[in-house]
Parts: sequence; structure tokens; C-alpha cells
Amino acid sequence: MTSRPEASRTLLPAIALLAGFVYARSAPHWILGGDNGEFSTLFATGGIAHPPGYPTLVLWMRLWHWLPVASAAYGAALTTALVGALGVWALSRACLAWGASVPATAITTAIYAFSPLAWKMSSHAEVHAMNACFTAAILWLSAPPISGRADGLRPLPRIVALGLLAGVAIGAHQSIVFLAPIGLLAAARAARDAPRPPFAAIAGVVALLAGVVPPYVYVYVVARTSDLHTTPMWIDGATLGDVLFDFRRGAYGTLSLSSIPVERAPVGHLWLFATTVTEQTLGMPLVVLVFGANAVFKRSYRGVARPELASWAALVLSFILAGPVFVASFNLPFVGAGPQVVERFYLMPEVILTVLAARSFGSSSRVVLRDGLAAGLTVLAALAALLYAAPEVREHNRATVALYIENTLRGAPPNAIIVGTGDHRWGGFLYARYVSRLRPDVVCIVPAMLKQPWYRKDAQELTGVSFDTPSHTAVGPATLRDRLLATGRPVLYTDWPDPAVEKTRHYSVGTLMRVLREGESPPSPAALEALNRDTFASYELEASPPVDPHGWGYGVVVDYARAWGELGAAYAAAGDIAREQECYRRAGELAPWLVSAE
Repeated sequence: MTSRPEASRTLLPAIALLAGFVYARSAPHWILGGDNGEFSTLFATGGIAHPPGYPTLVLWMRLWHWLPVASAAYGAALTTALVGALGVWALSRACLAWGASVPATAITTAIYAFSPLAWKMSSHAEVHAMNACFTAAILWLSAPPISGRADGLRPLPRIVALGLLAGVAIGAHQSIVFLAPIGLLAAARAARDAPRPPFAAIAGVVALLAGVVPPYVYVYVVARTSDLHTTPMWIDGATLGDVLFDFRRGAYGTLSLSSIPVERAPVGHLWLFATTVTEQTLGMPLVVLVFGANAVFKRSYRGVARPELASWAALVLSFILAGPVFVASFNLPFVGAGPQVVERFYLMPEVILTVLAARSFGSSSRVVLRDGLAAGLTVLAALAALLYAAPEVREHNRATVALYIENTLRGAPPNAIIVGTGDHRWGGFLYARYVSRLRPDVVCIVPAMLKQPWYRKDAQELTGVSFDTPSHTAVGPATLRDRLLATGRPVLYTDWPDPAVEKTRHYSVGTLMRVLREGESPPSPAALEALNRDTFASYELEASPPVDPHGWGYGVVVDYARAWGELGAAYAAAGDIAREQECYRRAGELAPWLVSAE
């Protein structure tokens, strides 16, 4: 305990308020990579996100779509910032409920709130800030009975609240099930202590269903009543079976993060998880490990009551499931945006880790905490976290992807068909179609999405081309290209989706590769250079290229550089060394890592 507990306790709401301000202040007005374009679109239009639909998040964002904001992307980011701040507050309550002192709670919560991952996930439209908020709230309600601390809710309201929270949280992100060890233990304890245990248990189950069913009723209603031309919906039909298929992530495979056939590398992902979390939380895992080792060595756990000890064991098990076990199952690569995709899933175990660290820190630093330095230490911790995280957040929230989507669409010829890969292009073009209404004459196709029957149907209506095989699966990359060319419309690629089409004859203008038809010749290098100069003059470009090799923007600037690189190669073949060097110089300005220092 501190000498001034009331003064120290004011730190906790202050941290949450400051976190909300920082998140909102740094929220981008534009779309980012990953799922952000999709979620920003759903803020404006409603609809159904990629499996499992994330209806709790969509409904939350739709509650706020009336906000008078500059853009849908900014409005969606603000709703996420609010959830992030609520999550920080709930986390502080969870730490206190688990027996941490107020100063220890303030310090560890500040480190979490301003860590790079919590800040990034809370400043743009994403589901993981909401998942972290629900995680903290469930941990708060699942706290064990601790000697000297008055319990909050009575058993029956506690089990109902736990069931309702868990149900609603499942509609936000299904990884919340990793809290089953601690959540079920707390629910069982509440049911046992209730005046009528069977009734309490039934009430808990009913509350769980009351939480999870309504969000998916929304999915069912949208699927039956909405039009894909005005409302984005990732679902194949409007039956209860289709909703269940969506709920269990059938399009991906229930236990897979991606439909991409990437071999799992558990050791690599575990190492990435351990190093990333340790760095981002300024060594919190080390505090927990030291405290745990000390408790085992001194056998201090023997003085802990059995119910409390069981709760701590369940909490550690939940961390192991949400962290190491889940992480080891990832089937995503370590190159490109892969690490940025997987790090989002570290936020939930970081919440659990913060509770463990708060209790560990308070138990192993009594002399410091008794000196009345809680406020100073909290400020120092927050400043250290902010200074460490700010450059990473700034890089993450830059407008590279948004500008790329706008430049690509504005530079496309009339009635073009653009083919591109990646979640960032999928979400970006989705936002342009449904929200910005940018270039309605242009159709954008993401080949990987053609695996979904609903997407093939939508693409067919937009292009007049069938993308089905006789066995009702998606056509291959070469057939896709040929069928698009048969429409007579300009066909352009942002990148090649498969090695089978990489040698397709084309010429590049801006970010796009225009496919040449049979007998068609490309422009001369001089004409093509003039065309590119005009196109790039119409582009809005950032002052400097991205620096994070795993960022979504890092990959798209390659599309800008490609046109100049191909021109450099054409001039080299023609023996024009001066023009060759000039073109390579321009490519190097756009993507320095692509051009040799020689």
C-alpha cells in the first residue's frame, strides 16, 4: 500500500483518459493496410466482414457512423480509440482485482497502454483493441477471492455478467475462448456460491447465448435483406447454414489464419512472439519470470489460499493458450507483411501478461512503492513507452496505402479492369468502391478472393465474365487473364498473383502493368517515359518512402518503382546509358532497397 492511496488511485483513470487522447490524436484520416480498409468501409455501410464476420465490432462501429468526421476511416478509427481507452481502464480494474497495488497497477498499465502494439491497434479500425478490452473485462470479473479484499458482484450477477461478456466477445473475436480456463473456473465458483447453484449455472449459459446470438442475428438479417451492390457482405448465402459456415470460419479453415498454403514454423513464431512482447512491454515478461522463479525457489506460494492459487494457475494457462500455443499454430510467412499480421494476435496475451506483471511488480518492489513515488514512476514509465512507440506508430499509420489506392485508380484508363493481390489492396479497393465512390467505371479483381462463390458472382456481374470452372471452382491465373482480355477492356495488374502469368507481355505506366493483347506492341521507351512522367505528375506521393520492411506500404511502393526500373532496362538494351541511369535513379528514389548501390 502507498502512503497516499487516494492520490495514487487518481492515476488510473488519468492513464485511461490520456491513452484515449493519444489514440484519438494519432488516428489516421485515411485507410491503412491489412483489414483496415474493410472495417472502415463497414463503419460507413454496415455489412458482413470476412469470416467469422466480427458482428460485435461492426455493430459497435455502426453505432457511431453518424459522427461528423472528415472520413469514414477516421470515424472508424475514433470508435476504436474509444474501445482502446475503455480497455486500458478495464485492465487497471483487473490488475487491482487480482491483488496488485495501485502504484504497480498504474506503472504496468501505463506501459501497456503506450506500448507500440496497443497504440497501433487502438488508433485505427481493427478488431484486436476490442478483443483486448473484453479480455481485460473478463479478467476483472474472474478475479479470485483474495484475503483482505472485499468481493464486488454477488455470485449470480457475476456468472450472468461473465456469460454475457463472453458471448458478446465471441462476436468480436473468437480467440476469447482462450480465456476458458480462468473464465470457467470463475463461473463454476460463482455458481457454487450462489443460493441455487443449478439456477445460477443455467443463467450463465442463457447469458452466454444472449451475448453471442444477437450479433449473428444481425449477420443473418443483413445476408437476407441487403444488396451486395451497396453493402459489402462476405457470405455465400442467406441461410442459417451459411451463417454457421461463416461463424466457424469455413472459408479459411477453422484453425487457420490464412488460406495461403504456408508451412507452419512453430519455433520461429514462438521466438518472434517472445522477443516482440518483451521489447514492446519494456521487459514485462522478465519481471513475471523473475517473480515466478523466486516464488518457486522460496516456496512462497505455500502461503496462498488454494482457491486463489487455482485462479493463478488458470490465468497462467490462459496466457499459455492465447500466447505460445496459439502462436505456434500460425501458418503465415516471416517475410513481407507476415510479421505485422501475426503481431496483432499478441495483444491479448499482453493483457494477461500485464495483470501478472502488476501483481509481480507490486510483490517484489515494496520499498520503492512505499516511498510515495507512484506518480513519478508512472509518468516515467508512460514517457518511456511513448518515446519507444512513437516512431513505430508513426510509420504504421502513414498514408502510403491510401495514396497508393487513390493514385492507382486515378491513373487507370477508362473502364479498366485492375487485378491485384493482398488484403491491403482488397480492403483499399473495397473502400474506394463503397465509400469514396472513386472511379466507378473501374473494376478491381483480387484473384485469391475468387475462391469464394459470392465473390465470383459479384465479379461476374461487374465484368460480364464467368470465373467458374465446370466443377464450380475458381479459374486459374492464366484463364483469368485470358477471360478478362476477352472483354475488350483494358486489363492491368498491380502485381503478378502467380508465377504462371509472370511472363505476360505488358508495359508499365505508374503503378500498373498493362497487359498486351495478341499482336499489340508496347510504346517506344521515349513515349513510355513521357507517359510515365505525365502519370507521376498527377500522383500524390509521400516525401519519403516507408522504412518498415514488414509494413503494408513497403510492398506497394515497389509498384511505383517498377515502371522506372523497366524503362531503365529498356534504355539499357537500346544502349542509352544516360536515360538508363536517370530511370534507375527515379526508381531508387521511390524504393531505395531495389536499386544496387553500384
